Amino acid sequence: MPAEILNRQDKVEVTDELEAQVEEAVLIALQTVLGDDNYEVDVSFVDDAEIARLNETYRGIQAPTDVLSFPLEDPDALIADDECAEITECPDWPNVIPPTEYEGMDYEFAAEEDVLLGDIVISLERAESQAKDYGHSLSREVCYLTVHGVLHLSGYDHENDEDAARMRGLEESVMNRIGLPR
Repeated sequence: MPAEILNRQDKVEVTDELEAQVEEAVLIALQTVLGDDNYEVDVSFVDDAEIARLNETYRGIQAPTDVLSFPLEDPDALIADDECAEITECPDWPNVIPPTEYEGMDYEFAAEEDVLLGDIVISLERAESQAKDYGHSLSREVCYLTVHGVLHLSGYDHENDEDAARMRGLEESVMNRIGLPR
C-alpha cells in the first residue's frame, strides 16, 4: 500500500473520502515521478501547534507551516532521468538494494515489499485555512500538499525558478490525473 495515513489531530474532521483521495494522490504522484508505486509514504495529519514544533526542531523556523517532508532515502538518488524511468532499470542507484541481495529473505517476499520513502506531515488547520483563502475544497488542498510532499521525498525542490516551474508542472499534472485541477 503506497500510503499509510495517521490522524494525530482533532481540530479538522478527517473523512474516509479524504483518506481515499490522499491515498490516490500518493499513488499517482509516485507513478508519475518515479515510474513506480512500490514505495510507501506515511502521511500524518497534525494541528498547527505540532507542525510548528516540528518546523522549529528540524528547520529552525519558529512558525507553523502547511507541509513538511522527511525523506528516508536519498531523494537525489530517486529522481528518474530521461534514460532511467523505473527503479528496476537503475541498478547503480546507491541507496536501493535489489531484492535479490536481501540476506535471509525469500526473493519473492522481498520483491513484493514496498520501500518506505519517507514521512509527510500536514497541518490540517493550515490546509483548511488555505482552502478557504484559495476558494477550493479541503480535499483539493490536502491532496495538493500531499503531492507536494511526495515530490520533495522524491528529490524535487523549488529553490530556483526553473526547479519551481518543473515541480509546479508535476503537481498540476498529478492533480489533474486525480480529478482535482486548479
